[in-house]
Amino acid sequence: MKFDLADLRIFLAAVDGGSLTAAAARNNIVVAAVSARIRRLETAFNLELFVRTGRGIKPTAPGEMLAHHARRVLEEARKTELELEEFAYGRSGGVRLLSNTNMLFEHMPKAIGTFLAANPEISVTISDKPSLEVVNMLRNGDADIGVVAASADMTGLERFEFVPDRLVLVAATDRPLEDSVSFARILDLPIIGVAADAALSQFLSRQANELGRRVKIRMRTEGFESLCAMVESDAGVGIVPESAARRHGKIMNIRSVAIAENWSSRKLYLCVRNRQQLPRYAQRLLAHLLAYADALSGAGLNDADG
Repeated sequence: MKFDLADLRIFLAAVDGGSLTAAAARNNIVVAAVSARIRRLETAFNLELFVRTGRGIKPTAPGEMLAHHARRVLEEARKTELELEEFAYGRSGGVRLLSNTNMLFEHMPKAIGTFLAANPEISVTISDKPSLEVVNMLRNGDADIGVVAASADMTGLERFEFVPDRLVLVAATDRPLEDSVSFARILDLPIIGVAADAALSQFLSRQANELGRRVKIRMRTEGFESLCAMVESDAGVGIVPESAARRHGKIMNIRSVAIAENWSSRKLYLCVRNRQQLPRYAQRLLAHLLAYADALSGAGLNDADG
């Protein structure tokens, strides 16, 4: 064989990232190692796989063909690994799911909980990731299902409408605030946030950077309940999903304030590389999540869509 699976993963990372630097970062190796791997492939096949452009590199016609087949080879290798793992551990399968912070805390506990109860032979691993990272991991075969915001580039992925995601500001009941506030105004206030590596925190930081500002965090908490409890004490304000604000507002002296930004209301999608190529147990989870979203919509709970 003229290549191994590591060669193919690095090659595809260069194709998708458009540069050797991107491929090196994705595979946690140095650029020189990426260059050596690609040279080895080119030497083995006696073909040029990339051409340099003003913006990086792009695959040649042979490179495009190799990329097409490499994706299939890696996908089959991943399926084989999963099936062998099933024999080793005596289970039917493990699904790798990626979600943003809001869905992770608000919807996934119930949705995944009912699925696991009905499918004791299946395990699910959930990671909190921003949409831009989710789509890359799905394309690379590093996850099975991902929750992705409509603003992300989902080219090459299959997508299915999921539940809506609306962010609101929560504040102590007696804190003087308008009924609708801009994000620039929020950045003037002390903020209680969730973990720094949470997708929500990274998203808000990007929005602040676009304004040339930064988010001033007084304290970080591990979830929306503790965040709202801190807000109730008027230690600061927080940004949470509307569903969390509604739920905790029933038992805490907090109020919801609309955020006057287009990004505060987002349409979310469940994304996969190819539904038919998913292992059957992953297909079952996808179908369950879609049924969960349909049930919410049918109950009239998706009125926050925007």
